[in-house]
Amino acid sequence: MRFWVCSGLIVGLFSLGHSQEVKVNWIKTVPLTATIIESDNMGNAYLVNGSSLSKIDMNGRVLEENSSLALGEISSIDASNALKMLVYFRDLSQITYLDNQLASRGDNVSLDVLGYNQITTICRSYNDGVWLFDQTTFELIRLDEQLQPNVQSGNLSQILDFVPDPTYMKEFNNWLYVNDPSQGILVFDWYGSYTKTIPVAGINKFVVRANRLFFIKDRKIQYYHLQTKQFLELHIPNMEYVDFTIFDDKLLLITQNELLIYRINVN
Repeated sequence: MRFWVCSGLIVGLFSLGHSQEVKVNWIKTVPLTATIIESDNMGNAYLVNGSSLSKIDMNGRVLEENSSLALGEISSIDASNALKMLVYFRDLSQITYLDNQLASRGDNVSLDVLGYNQITTICRSYNDGVWLFDQTTFELIRLDEQLQPNVQSGNLSQILDFVPDPTYMKEFNNWLYVNDPSQGILVFDWYGSYTKTIPVAGINKFVVRANRLFFIKDRKIQYYHLQTKQFLELHIPNMEYVDFTIFDDKLLLITQNELLIYRINVN
């Protein structure tokens, strides 16, 4: 299988009754161990392994490392702003901000001190805001740059007629995408109003790029086209991928002990 990967691939993306040719080329494999990977807006990626954080370029070269955050295991990161990356420690309800050298930027934010004790999912928002999902009230809350709530969705279990249990969310192009593995991806506007559900259930994470919502399901890299509403599959070797990210023409995948780097031509 490795020979097939290393030889480079010209493969297709498929959906029922529709075919669109896309080139995918394997670039390299880097031995490493990580559980989370995210990319920033400047062409870097970040790897989480427990309480350690590493910054790499899109060729897998390590640029910076930080293993002294001292707040326990990292639950999630949002690197959409490379100069002020958000790092969340769920067990301690703490947010830390890091600069592009992985150095602390400002004081930590204690969400429990602000009155938020059960925040399960978090992401950055525009103008240095932060979106939170509060598991005690089943509510999306947006904090502004002064950490004051300026948007509240209300109890989503009453609005949606089910109890939401999100695992990941991201703000993109004026919309908030919230992944609930049992339901799909819930889409909200800037005011916290529910608009629709994208029918992609059974996933843990997604990446939105060029009107496509990428995800891992059934050991495959797939995507949902936000305009055509087609489900398509990116044909690379199927395996147990731990996490992934996409920036520009690079697809980075992590397995239990490797980083796989591909070039794709998603326009």
